[in-house]
Amino acid sequence: MAGEGRVLVRADGDDDVVVAVSSALVTAGWIVEHAGRSTPVSEGPRLDGIVFVPGLLDTVAGLDVDPAAELVELVESLGRRLRSGGDGGARIVAVGSRDWLGWAGRPAVAAQAAGLVAAVRSLALERGRAGLTVNCVLALPLDAHRRRHRGAVPGTHLHEPVALTPEPVTSADIAATVEFFLDPRSNYITGQALHCCGGASLLSSLSV
Repeated sequence: MAGEGRVLVRADGDDDVVVAVSSALVTAGWIVEHAGRSTPVSEGPRLDGIVFVPGLLDTVAGLDVDPAAELVELVESLGRRLRSGGDGGARIVAVGSRDWLGWAGRPAVAAQAAGLVAAVRSLALERGRAGLTVNCVLALPLDAHRRRHRGAVPGTHLHEPVALTPEPVTSADIAATVEFFLDPRSNYITGQALHCCGGASLLSSLSV
């Protein structure tokens, strides 16, 4: 997919994913701007996209901040920098966890991941007329296959969700899915939660 324009990658964790996303976007031709939680972002060149990586994939205890609120605040603070609908619009992609479907042993992560999905859907509703698309990539934790070998979650019979695909999900898989949403050809897709989990979401509590 050919990239064009400038993307801000705002990251608070999941370093392997951030590196893979940044590398894929640069290779595709995007100009990539990086920012952390405390980086001022309200001023600067026009943005064609935002990638928000709050760090939900590499934690079991949950984050010390609310990623849903952070995403809403980020979009609001970047309002003047985002390309308008009349000029092609802008794409916003958040990277969350399939744990939003619920998982024993990580209730805090599951709750925060679910909140992020709700924020994505609500922002898509709110900002669609302004030319913004807002979507999320929900991935399986990169070490899920190793966690599974440790046995069932204490107090339950449940083993870590595992991909149905022959190989574990990688950071490159997640980066490719992010790039899909940023591509101009995806400009009619908004408010969607796309699982990049090798089919693990099919085994979740909500799959019934």
